[in-house]
Amino acid sequence: MTGTPSFAWRLYTTTRHIKITLRRKCYSTSNVPCYSYKPLRANEIRLIDLHPGRDAEPLRCAIRSVTLAERASYESLSYCWGVNKPEEEIQCDDGAIPVTKNLSTALQHLRHEQHMRTLWIDAISINQADIEERGQQVGLMKDVFQLSERTVVWLGEDSTGSDCAVRLIRQLAEAAPKRPSQHLRWSNQCKEFPPLYDLAWREFTDILHRPWFRRAWIVQEVSVTRDVLIVCGKETFTWNQLVRAIQYGVHLGNFIAYGGSMTYQALRLFETRSNFQTGDLPSLHKILINNRSCLATDARDKVFGLLSLANPEDVLAMGVRPDYHLSVNQLYKRIAFSLLKRPDLSVFSASCVHNNSLESSLPSWVSDWSASDPSVPLNSMDSLDYGDTSSYTSLPAPDFNASKSTTSSPVFDQGETLLGLEGLLIDRVESVGALSRTRYLRHVSHMFELFVQCRDILEQLKDWETVAKARSRNPYITGEKSHDAYWNTLCAGRVPNGLVSARKDPRFKYYIIIRSLRSFVRITIRWFPRTEKDTWYNRLFFSMYQAAWRVFGLTPAKIQRIGFPPESRLSNHRRMVRTEKGYIALAPRFTKEGDYIGVFKGGKMPLVVRKEGGYWVLIGESYVHGIMGGEAWDEESCKLMWFK
Repeated sequence: MTGTPSFAWRLYTTTRHIKITLRRKCYSTSNVPCYSYKPLRANEIRLIDLHPGRDAEPLRCAIRSVTLAERASYESLSYCWGVNKPEEEIQCDDGAIPVTKNLSTALQHLRHEQHMRTLWIDAISINQADIEERGQQVGLMKDVFQLSERTVVWLGEDSTGSDCAVRLIRQLAEAAPKRPSQHLRWSNQCKEFPPLYDLAWREFTDILHRPWFRRAWIVQEVSVTRDVLIVCGKETFTWNQLVRAIQYGVHLGNFIAYGGSMTYQALRLFETRSNFQTGDLPSLHKILINNRSCLATDARDKVFGLLSLANPEDVLAMGVRPDYHLSVNQLYKRIAFSLLKRPDLSVFSASCVHNNSLESSLPSWVSDWSASDPSVPLNSMDSLDYGDTSSYTSLPAPDFNASKSTTSSPVFDQGETLLGLEGLLIDRVESVGALSRTRYLRHVSHMFELFVQCRDILEQLKDWETVAKARSRNPYITGEKSHDAYWNTLCAGRVPNGLVSARKDPRFKYYIIIRSLRSFVRITIRWFPRTEKDTWYNRLFFSMYQAAWRVFGLTPAKIQRIGFPPESRLSNHRRMVRTEKGYIALAPRFTKEGDYIGVFKGGKMPLVVRKEGGYWVLIGESYVHGIMGGEAWDEESCKLMWFK
């Protein structure tokens, strides 16, 4: 809108402003009245001029509105809100705005002592009481961060050892370009780094476990911006330094074992930023799946915060835009309806029983994006490699086609709460194995925990072998050897082309080695000291640990991945199951004895389903060895099944 606003526009904005002011609660702890927001025009944003100050002086700022076309100079702030209820306040012009403790602390650290600092801060720049403005401003956030001079990331205050961690980050980043490309070991070449039992490595991984790295909005905030400065208390480092430090730490073959799941999360974040900067934008469904482990106070932001990172044509076709008038259920259903219009059933690669999730009232066939799901879709065409931690690269997913060349034709009933799919039941689950739940290490200095994790992994593998009858001399239902079928299932079918025997797979040897160490690990745990405070013990047992595993040619990174190829991630948070007919499968975590395995028109993957009353419940996708190419498909036997 340009020129003098029309009378109709002034009347509309004035009326809306009065309504918002009346319903807005003020949490001001002083005698200063709450700041009164003025309505924004199209493509306008609010910038915060943070007044200079020092130490415990009150926070003060001025707020001004600018259009994006003005290309004003400012920095955007990326941080965690912290607790929902504001505990502090900032003086803005003639009023006060309540803010959370974490934001107040961030601004005290970030303000200059002598001159103004201009920032865009979502909690202040957006009138949080105005639902319409929130939706409109969220739609502009990509432009807000893209046009800022840089994004300042606030990780939080200093902690014990965080200064050592930042020094290690800078040290690794500086050393990274100087190293050759081949895989390095901890040897004389790495003597300039702290030894692996040094607490600096733990402090480094503790930084990755700070809440900021799990926040959904940060994926967009750091992906679209030009430059990123990271602030941790009084220490700062650049985004590029963090990227190089983690990638090089992973390249050393050890760091991924200590950073664990958050190392994967950070590497995924680096990849997302790189893809956006090069214009390689994936589908919205893929972006949502890749970032399911992120957290958001408002479950709708698990979607809205990622829209700008997806292919815009795909987002437009799905009819999804920031709209806070929609409930969580309505938003998630809209996504499911859009995906079900496609000829396949890839929508179910992210579905599961909504146990203990935020929106348990959702139908089982609607993905609950509020739930944090660490599992990887079995049919994902993405690479499973994250850094140079293995001698092997991940193999692409086979062209699964459990329902052959059919296409889906879903129908709905009862106000679109019931989904009808045509398909057939293949078999019934008879035996269910333990849940594969890798507990990633954070404290490498406490070696006892490493052996405990190894023990748990080995016990889980033993349980899976029992369920799958992997050591049986009887052939599998397809006629192949039992241990070959088990190995194929463990890797979800991702084995080298033409491979007949698992023993001919070069990756299989690490599985055999790890399995043979079960007794060694169990005995070690019995007498291992359970303290991480005694440095002498740490050094002694770390040396023993290195020597013991070196005999088998293993590194901590290979232990972390069970000595497996990258495909082993596919089994994480799943169960090994066996059916009444003798099929073995990788099944969803909530699979129970008595559940059924079915194949449905358009589905590339078999689905685990459960009978409840007169309807069915969708549990999730599965890999069933022996039927992935349509061997069990019979279109004439298909029936319409209703899912609630």
